[in-house]
Amino acid sequence: MPENRRYEETRECPVPPRRIWDILSNTDRLNRAISLPHVEYGPPADGPQGRYRTAAARYWGLIPMRWKEFPFDWVRDRRYSVQRDFEIGPMERFLGGVELEPSPAGTRVKVFCELKPRHWLGALIAPSEAHKGIRATFEYCEGRLKDPESASASPPRPAGAFTPASEEALDRAMGALLAGGADPTLAERLRRHLIEAGDEEVLRMRPYALAEAWGVDRGAVLRLFLQATRAGVLDLAWVLICPNCRVPKGGSRSLSGVSSRFHCDLCAIEYNAEFDRYVELRFSVHPTLREARDLTYCIGGPMNSPHALVQQRLDPGAAQEVPVRLDAEPVRVRVVGPNHRAEIEPSDVPSGPVEVLFGADGLPDATIRAPRGEAVLRLKNTSARPILTVVEKTPWDPLGVSAAEVTALQEFRDLFGSEVLAPGQELGVRSVTLFFTDLKDSTSLYEAVGDAPAYGRVRRHFDYLIGIVKDNRGALVKTIGDAVMAVFIRPTDAFRAALETQKRVGEFNRGHRIDPPLVIKIGLHEGPAIVLNANDRLDYFGRTVNISARVQGESKGGDVVLTETLFNDPAIQAVASGYVFEARPFEAHLKGIEGTFRLVRLVF
Repeated sequence: MPENRRYEETRECPVPPRRIWDILSNTDRLNRAISLPHVEYGPPADGPQGRYRTAAARYWGLIPMRWKEFPFDWVRDRRYSVQRDFEIGPMERFLGGVELEPSPAGTRVKVFCELKPRHWLGALIAPSEAHKGIRATFEYCEGRLKDPESASASPPRPAGAFTPASEEALDRAMGALLAGGADPTLAERLRRHLIEAGDEEVLRMRPYALAEAWGVDRGAVLRLFLQATRAGVLDLAWVLICPNCRVPKGGSRSLSGVSSRFHCDLCAIEYNAEFDRYVELRFSVHPTLREARDLTYCIGGPMNSPHALVQQRLDPGAAQEVPVRLDAEPVRVRVVGPNHRAEIEPSDVPSGPVEVLFGADGLPDATIRAPRGEAVLRLKNTSARPILTVVEKTPWDPLGVSAAEVTALQEFRDLFGSEVLAPGQELGVRSVTLFFTDLKDSTSLYEAVGDAPAYGRVRRHFDYLIGIVKDNRGALVKTIGDAVMAVFIRPTDAFRAALETQKRVGEFNRGHRIDPPLVIKIGLHEGPAIVLNANDRLDYFGRTVNISARVQGESKGGDVVLTETLFNDPAIQAVASGYVFEARPFEAHLKGIEGTFRLVRLVF
């Protein structure tokens, strides 16, 4: 029986470890680039060695191979490895990965693999295939380092590794996009991306991630993608994201197909689909312009879970020390599957390894105290079963476009008014800011000037308000008589819209020769809400909505009324510093809502 053999090569790279990590930890892209075959993966399963997936591929286009793939082990910026136990094929076992070590020249990079051949054919091909894969990995890394945009640009690919675009059809669609008012510079950037990028990079695109890679405004790229979808350049899809592993778990091409509950097979947990985190909007090239193949080359690499600082498999009784940098962002430790978790709290405790024990009943403490800055966690499995542990950042990915955010944009509602939830589906959103307005003494206006002239003034005032809402990244939800309900994801945007409305209303009245002038009442409040389909329109319901409407009822006209908690928010205060008004705190009982509310009236 052939013996297990190890192959490795070490090279110096004149860049810090983080740069190398960003390139090599995207194992799906790496495997594509070094011409490995695409892989068919099965669902997660549990065995004596812990959790795994079945996988199958055809190497060299001829030899079928099937294996059990265990979860990757990694420490961010330092190392990763993966084990595959083969059921058929010339190899019995593969263990391979990358190790990074800071050096005077930059980073000492080691690429290694251990192969256990199954028989004489495996022993014969093992050395050449191992060295070939290691060399190809270094060549790929060095090629990316030569590219000034290597962190985001498409890697070099062998011929035939991606499907070509139909440039004639693409140019026609781009013409429609430009005719609709799209930014020509950004449109050309998108066109080049759809022609030159690999298949996986034109499927399920994230506008904010591309904006960061291109060094441009993220809002501008999102608007471009919405316009491009309308013009037939792109398709949109709503993707459900697991809150633990942060991996897509299905989705729908329409909001009407999004369910309020979904299941993660990897984490073995069912979740509520929160509108502002777990439902994300992504885009793909329209299939008539490019038939990009949706193939997977590696499913479990570190870049698939960029929020995870450490992932470590532990056999019963095993322990592993891992370094973790505890900076400003909250961090927790978790066991995949049972979902046992504990927060890691940076504290003034002595330096040295902090023991984290995983028992049959989970973690003994809800909070683990560790030294500030660079800490070492000693992860130990005291249970009788193998476990998979993760040390991860808890803040949500800032590069995702949530359903709550995009549906609170006027551009989206103008272009995709039919995109609504299915009747009966209700999704929670953790935080929205509601903006309610009404006209003061509108009844006397109709009596004074007549129905038709009064209605014309009201319609023009709606256009005025919608323009300000749109300019401040909000959306009109509905009009109710002479009143407006609008929604914003960021409280600062809603606050700025309210201030601008009162600041510019005099100019609006003069410009439209409205006399007597219209006087607008405004109320703001922020909090959780329920999103649902009301008369084929996305609408918001719940206590936050009721309070917002009642807060507007406290307005006397020409002012802005908001809850004191919202007004005292530091971000709101930063916006307020650019305007002139008098803030008058007061207390009020809001009709139909229990308790006394502390409010602030802004008088201009």
